[in-house]
Amino acid sequence: MSGGGGGAPEPASPSAKQNVFGEPEAGSVNLNLTALMDILSNLLFFLLASFGATIVMGINASVPVASADKSDVADTKQSVTVNINLTKESLAVSAMGTAQSEADLAPFKKTIPYDAAKPDFTPLSEHLLAIKEKFPRSDTIILTPEAGTNYETLIRVMDAAREREVRTSFKRTRVKLFPTVVVSTVVK
Repeated sequence: MSGGGGGAPEPASPSAKQNVFGEPEAGSVNLNLTALMDILSNLLFFLLASFGATIVMGINASVPVASADKSDVADTKQSVTVNINLTKESLAVSAMGTAQSEADLAPFKKTIPYDAAKPDFTPLSEHLLAIKEKFPRSDTIILTPEAGTNYETLIRVMDAAREREVRTSFKRTRVKLFPTVVVSTVVK
């Protein structure tokens, strides 16, 4: 028979390797891992991106920086820097500026006691509004919480210091008080 196709398979040459079942051994296998590596790198990217998003969610505040050449204290007649000390019993508010005398700033020093062991933020916001009306270019407030200060209290003080709703005869408007908040600590 010549050239026809359909015959029995030819026996493997004696030099060819065989497996335990007597069949010819398969050739070497080359795995293409490109698709797997692509999936893993995409997965890693999304894991890192989601972790980064959790870090970004935080308090919008700055931290004081020590510098020899520039002071954070306001230096014009129309601006002051307000300090709020948060204690377990009260909120102590004071103002400081380089262009004002102690007599100019004394009326703005106020201690607001807590009402039934909880702070009342309405008097704080009203007092800060009075400071803002007297010194309209002011925008910085320094919060100094006492050790053990409640996180919610700190956030509520920040909210009261940033803006206040003011009612006029026709409408309600939101007035920006002190949008720049610096969280500090007492150095011992």
